[in-house]
Amino acid sequence: MNFLNNFSIKCKTYMLVGLSVLVAITLSLVSNSGLNIIQAQVDELIRANNIERYAYRAILEDKNYLLNANGSVMNHANAKQAFIKSERAVKNIYVTIDDMNEESTKAIRHAIKEYDINYKRGIYLLKELEKESRLLQKEGESITSEIQQYVEAKRVDVKQHLSQKTIEKINAGSNIWQYTYMTRADEKRYLLSPDAKLLEKFKQDYAFMMSELERLKTMSDEPFEHEKISIFNDSAKNYEKAMYRWVKYNGEHVSSIVPKTKKLGSIVIAESLKIGNDSLDDIYEKRTFVVAVLIIVTFLTILFGVAFGALISRSISKVITNFQTGLLDFFSYLDLQKNSANQIEIESKDEIAVMANVVNENIVKIEEVMENKLAQMKIKDEHMLNQSRLAQMGEMISMIAHQWRQPLGVISAISIDMQIRLFERRIYDLTTQKGREDMEKYSLKNLHKINEFIKHLSKTIDDFRNFFKPDKVRTSFSLVTLVDKTLNIGEHLLDTNRVEVVKDYKRNLPNISSFENEIMQVILSIVNNGVDALMQNKIKEPRIYIRIEQNSVGDQVISIEDNAGGIPDEIISKIFDPYFSTKDKNGTGLGLYIAQTIITEHCDGTVSVQNTNRGACFKIELKNNTKESEV
Repeated sequence: MNFLNNFSIKCKTYMLVGLSVLVAITLSLVSNSGLNIIQAQVDELIRANNIERYAYRAILEDKNYLLNANGSVMNHANAKQAFIKSERAVKNIYVTIDDMNEESTKAIRHAIKEYDINYKRGIYLLKELEKESRLLQKEGESITSEIQQYVEAKRVDVKQHLSQKTIEKINAGSNIWQYTYMTRADEKRYLLSPDAKLLEKFKQDYAFMMSELERLKTMSDEPFEHEKISIFNDSAKNYEKAMYRWVKYNGEHVSSIVPKTKKLGSIVIAESLKIGNDSLDDIYEKRTFVVAVLIIVTFLTILFGVAFGALISRSISKVITNFQTGLLDFFSYLDLQKNSANQIEIESKDEIAVMANVVNENIVKIEEVMENKLAQMKIKDEHMLNQSRLAQMGEMISMIAHQWRQPLGVISAISIDMQIRLFERRIYDLTTQKGREDMEKYSLKNLHKINEFIKHLSKTIDDFRNFFKPDKVRTSFSLVTLVDKTLNIGEHLLDTNRVEVVKDYKRNLPNISSFENEIMQVILSIVNNGVDALMQNKIKEPRIYIRIEQNSVGDQVISIEDNAGGIPDEIISKIFDPYFSTKDKNGTGLGLYIAQTIITEHCDGTVSVQNTNRGACFKIELKNNTKESEV
């Protein structure tokens, strides 16, 4: 069944659903045909008994309908079901009397026709009432939410800058907020028990709410305020329209549909009882044949459905298995358990094939980056040996190894997390559309992160290659954006270790002119050291606090603080020394030394550390220089 490889998983799923529908329709048609044959053979006695039985059922469902269709939104579902059952009973009467004398059934035929028209209108009104109720709920929540956000935003403003105008805005917004609740309460009461007084109360409260909105509109002068007022106004108009449509539909339903249904039901019941009393005949039994045909067709239909469904399921399972095997091989390569990674082989053209192509592209990129950079390092090493710079080259190689360790660790963590989620815990249910979409979204997101780290590894090599050159170019950038970009690179490390990052940024700071990638390296190195300290000390609620502010002389300061308990006093003065490490065999002691070198010698800044009541706090101070470029 290789032809199935030409279809996507979504298409195969639709095929399975379509097959199920086809089986259901086939069984339904066969069942309906059998019932029609049996129906055609019943005698007048059975017809009369059926008419009487359906008539009493119609009476019962009609009473149930009247009990629930009283204008209350909460009872519409029950009323609808009762209406359907009542109409079904009357239709059965109509089918039964088709074989009877047309003259004797003229009155009931006319009543059934009118009943059907009234039924369809009643169902339409019930659907419209339900639709308008949902719209009332949606738009009601919208106006409440928008005015709440407006008022809360103004309360924040008044704390920062007290003014009469802001207070007036808060008062007007609070009035509107209050009347959204009052208007919605009027609406809920009216929907539960329609009453003219309640409707009038709704109109008054709504009118006052909108008048306050107009007053607030005249006072508002900020884009945020205009946006909230515009959204509120649109939602309020939709809310008002939905309310009046509900009133209209409910009025027609209560005053017209319900009474007419009762009258037509009475006619049908009376005529049905009359026909039942007059109808007695012999019955023809041909049910055995019909049942036998039904059983045979049912068996063959189910057998075909199971066989074809198994083929489709097997096709989907094979694709997933091949992708799983390829991913495991790729993860082994990322974990350095293998020297090379094989391409994922997928014969299909579905969504998993697209994911496999993304993985294959990253496999090629990783191998090319590793081979190219190792070749460059070898050539540079030979050149530096010829220039008698063995010591400097050794230091750079150590730096590169230190900078690579954390990104490679994060890539490994991502791969392990994907392996656990996708293949050990099987978090995503691939039998459902949502499960497949979630798995695809999760996999693509993490593969994208892996690709970003690969780029970061490559950039690290370039950064260190140019590290000691005097002709590096400055760029202008925002520290807030830079820090967020750095945290995004280390997002998986933070998430894996469940480290919460608490941000405190001073907004509207000017751009600085410096070396963006080098500062990112420093921030990432400090954050990674903080995570290591949190994990080493087994902090139950690990946090890293990042603050960006401007000091008294105008320089911008990045503070990175953890709650790991701090650095021992006897070694805090040594942590910026080269080759000094607190990580035993896992550290080279170059991370903070490099960070200090980058900040002080290349970025015209300073980096320092001190213990706080929570832990160690690193401060990076950078000159507030806004020059666009500098050689």
